[in-house]
Amino acid sequence: MLCDSPAVRYRPLKICLRTVGVVAGPIFFLVVAIFSSQEREKTYEMEWLTGKPAEEYYMQIYKGHVDPPDPETIVMLRRNIAHNRVCFSDLNSKELAHYLENLSTHTVKVKYTVIYDFYRFRTFRLESVGDFPHDRLKMGSGGGGLTDPVYIYESCFPW
Repeated sequence: MLCDSPAVRYRPLKICLRTVGVVAGPIFFLVVAIFSSQEREKTYEMEWLTGKPAEEYYMQIYKGHVDPPDPETIVMLRRNIAHNRVCFSDLNSKELAHYLENLSTHTVKVKYTVIYDFYRFRTFRLESVGDFPHDRLKMGSGGGGLTDPVYIYESCFPW
């Protein structure tokens, strides 16, 4: 070790280097544990689309998708964010489509769990759509994204 080498003869320096070596490891792991895998719950009021409008919107987003899902099962949830950009989630569920069609409005509260590492977006999980049972939710083929050429989820789920 560097501390035991003959080059480090000054006793206080040896003690300092050993202390840094002993303290740095636990501090590093403490910082990683505190600032990684931070989960935050985010709820957004989102517009929903089902049937033909959902199918058209799906095809607009997933251009060239060779095997689109059954139009009766497509559910698109979307919300506008800054600069004419739209965040969306697509789901495949005939039951969810019927649930949404029976609502009195064309918006629904959608809850996500968003995971961040060092305050930077890592991933998300759809938790609920209105009062629809969570265990019956199935994400669609793409899951969700941003209507830009490159899907950047971070803009959809800022810290």
